[in-house]
Amino acid sequence: MSGTSPDPSGSRPITIRAGTPADADAILAVHRRSILQLGRAVYSDAEVESWAHGLTADRYVRAMGEEGTTFLLAIDAAARVIGFCSLKDDVVRGLYVDPSCPRSGIGRTLLQRAEAEIVAAGHKTVRVQASLAGRPFYEAQGYEIFEEHDWKSRGGLEIAVAEMIKTIAGPS
Repeated sequence: MSGTSPDPSGSRPITIRAGTPADADAILAVHRRSILQLGRAVYSDAEVESWAHGLTADRYVRAMGEEGTTFLLAIDAAARVIGFCSLKDDVVRGLYVDPSCPRSGIGRTLLQRAEAEIVAAGHKTVRVQASLAGRPFYEAQGYEIFEEHDWKSRGGLEIAVAEMIKTIAGPS
């Protein structure tokens, strides 16, 4: 699935396309920057470092291959990856936008594309595990919390997260 979408201000056209293993380094860069910069608004430095710990490009290659995870990428006019959404079955596994693109509509566009793919695969709900940083975004997109708990991050520290769900009407 690909296509061009303007951001709400109309000033930043983006293209959404499927990620490939060749995109792994760019995905890693966005993922780390987003966690390390945006995560600090709600988590301690130690929690953020633990969350970002152990991220490597080959994790995304493995997810795309043997794990069957789909990656949707937001690409800017300079052909840079500025956001991504990963999904498998009825779960949004990750949604990250580069901190240089705040409130640009990129996250919402990626999420809408992911939801459309999940519905096209026959699912009626979309689930996500949201960080405290992402929780207000998902609530604004119609997601509801069904459980709050601590998640053991890659670095070993536990951080608060929310399991969220959204029911989506499928095709008639």
